[in-house]
Amino acid sequence: MRRSSPLEFIVVLLALGLLIALSMFVGFQLGQRTAGGTNTITVNDAQAPTSVPVSVVSMEARQAPAEPTNAPVPTSTPVPTSTPASTSTPAPTSTPAPTSTPAPTSTPTSIPTPIPPQEFTGTGSRVLVLTVPMLSRIYLGHEGRSNFAVLAYDEQDERELLVNEIGYYAGHRYLPAGTYDLEINADGPWLIRVTPLTWDETARDALEGQGDDIRGWFTPAVSRQTYHFTHQGGSNFAVFLRCDTDDDLLVNAIGIVDSEHMVVFGSASRCFWDITADGAWTITPR
Repeated sequence: MRRSSPLEFIVVLLALGLLIALSMFVGFQLGQRTAGGTNTITVNDAQAPTSVPVSVVSMEARQAPAEPTNAPVPTSTPVPTSTPASTSTPAPTSTPAPTSTPAPTSTPTSIPTPIPPQEFTGTGSRVLVLTVPMLSRIYLGHEGRSNFAVLAYDEQDERELLVNEIGYYAGHRYLPAGTYDLEINADGPWLIRVTPLTWDETARDALEGQGDDIRGWFTPAVSRQTYHFTHQGGSNFAVFLRCDTDDDLLVNAIGIVDSEHMVVFGSASRCFWDITADGAWTITPR
């Protein structure tokens, strides 16, 4: 009978060790799946080619109880640190109200310098050269006893009779802008004063006066209106409404007058009254 060689013996031992390791591994895996179960694993070694029978090693693998892993004690959830109360947002400081920007001072429009009156005096008959810068109110005064007449000659040799009275006289006439030769016929002292016609809005209301007169510019309040006219003199009483559109003779009578007439202003933007009279008179809107 042949003896087993040491090499064969070593091979058998390695095979047995491998089987034992495998069985332990399988047992461990099964133990993980089935707690407390018992598995019997029989491993039959292949018949050695030698005549020496190889004993079959039976191995009962008992699953080792799974060692319970210590479940980690849950760490206590840390109490959240209290969120610090938000510091109160400081109330916005009130934006100071913007200081009012001073309105730009308007560039003053040039106010025309008032034209001073022109005044002339004399005695007896004379001829004056008179320059009228704008439509003006002409005062004429005479203290003689005879005829007092004043004629105005313009640059086109047209003439205008301003006054023709006997004896004492004091009244107003008008002249448009221009240069004139004034021919004065008188037997006593006289005075002539030239004053640019100014605005007088009260002239569209009730008026009263004595003798010849010129009243200042006014703006018509309506397109037409009824006016009442009176005159207490014994001579001619004539009333003109002179506007920037046209002139209108409203009254032309002798002596006492008490009458009403329609005054049409139309589209006129400014007008003035031209009154010829030798006594007291009134002009009253209705």
